[in-house]
Amino acid sequence: MDQRTRVVTVACAKGGVMKTTTSMQLAGHLARRMQHDDEPVNVVVLDSDNTGGATRWAMVAQEAGTPVPFDVVPVNQVMLNRDWIERHYAGWWIIIDTPPSDTAVIQKAIDCADVTIIPTQPSGMDLMLAGETYAATPNSIVLVGRVKPRTKLTRETLQELDDNEITRFDTVVSEREEIKRIVGTDKVDMKEYSGVTDELLDVFTQLEEE
Repeated sequence: MDQRTRVVTVACAKGGVMKTTTSMQLAGHLARRMQHDDEPVNVVVLDSDNTGGATRWAMVAQEAGTPVPFDVVPVNQVMLNRDWIERHYAGWWIIIDTPPSDTAVIQKAIDCADVTIIPTQPSGMDLMLAGETYAATPNSIVLVGRVKPRTKLTRETLQELDDNEITRFDTVVSEREEIKRIVGTDKVDMKEYSGVTDELLDVFTQLEEE
């Protein structure tokens, strides 16, 4: 692994679209791949949400004796700039978890990022907000979650994104009990978030070849 600093922001102006779950799962998969490759585990989630969802997740896992294999650090607007991140986490993978409604914090987190992931779910309002965020955000990718596979609504959601030429992950995240049960643990979802991580790594490979 080279020493580039890579920043991924997970952002959407709406709550309840699995931003924190996505942040923690991506960090978990990246950390485990580094462990497997005998690389230092230089992965951190910067928790910019004032409700502290990622921080709470890490605390619960720690107290259960199964800590997550990466750092989770609460941050504020002052810390959400690329210079600060480069000074403190040079050569790391940084995942920034964002609040749902604080537009100033969201924008600062986006401005730091190499890639922004926009989680959404199959509904008209969610897709509208995701489309607006996508249009205003460079190097952004929509992640469709909480889907019921093989349903008409899921097919229509993916088709609408494609028709509007909105870049999205091929992998979608299903509405599953297994996903709910990993909250507050060190576990990672091997069924779908592993695929999301693969696609994210491919995106960085393409960006770094340009």
